[in-house]
Amino acid sequence: MKKIYLSLVLILGLCVSANAWNKDANEGIVVLATKHLSTEAASLVQQHLGDSYLDDVDYLYALEKKKKATHSKEIHYLHLNSALQPAAGTTAANDALKGIEQAVEVLRNRAQHSTSEVQTALRTIINLMCDIHDISRTRIEGVPHSQQDFRFACYKGDMGKRKSASPLKWSSFWHYYSGWHPGFSGALWAEDMELCLGARRAELSKGTLNDWVAQIGTTAAKLYEHINAEYEMTRRERNELEELNYEMMARAGYRLAEILNGVVK
Repeated sequence: MKKIYLSLVLILGLCVSANAWNKDANEGIVVLATKHLSTEAASLVQQHLGDSYLDDVDYLYALEKKKKATHSKEIHYLHLNSALQPAAGTTAANDALKGIEQAVEVLRNRAQHSTSEVQTALRTIINLMCDIHDISRTRIEGVPHSQQDFRFACYKGDMGKRKSASPLKWSSFWHYYSGWHPGFSGALWAEDMELCLGARRAELSKGTLNDWVAQIGTTAAKLYEHINAEYEMTRRERNELEELNYEMMARAGYRLAEILNGVVK
């Protein structure tokens, strides 16, 4: 039984590390967004993705696994300069912001594009809005440890008072929060976020895409000021950062709705 359990843990760990958060949490973000779509935006999603839109939360990763991707894996990352502005030299194939911007333009001019192109644009926005709100997906010029998935020490004992800390990847640190709720379906994630943060929806979704990127970049930069490969994180800090992670998930859902509502105005 112990061997089976360990195998499941390893499998789940691999699944979680492949995408921002895990599939159920990403589904929760999309379900949360659908609760706030205008009639026109909901119609657009229904027309092009039907009732299977939750199957698209890992669309870009699925293309990569099938070796059918026309983008690089860098598309899952925000690339910012030292002033926390979009870095120069990026394209829609290797930067999340550029990928979203290109997809938004396709949706705004959807009458000039094929059905498959509109479908791809919708799926791309769904995927990348999840990705950019994962703090570990922000790369900042001049901050070396933001350029790689570094390992750092993370205590698991009470208040961090333990003789040894487990090495943990930066991406895994943000992903495993969603693993703390193994019984949550996408619908439950959405319901929970709405109950806990729904009153702040206007605040969390306020602004433009560039405003959101600035907020994400500022948040990541503050964490990178003290978290790096030499850092030892206490259990208390690890638990406190769950609240930030949860808020970023809600921001992703509410902002996804704002983008989709905006392209049909």
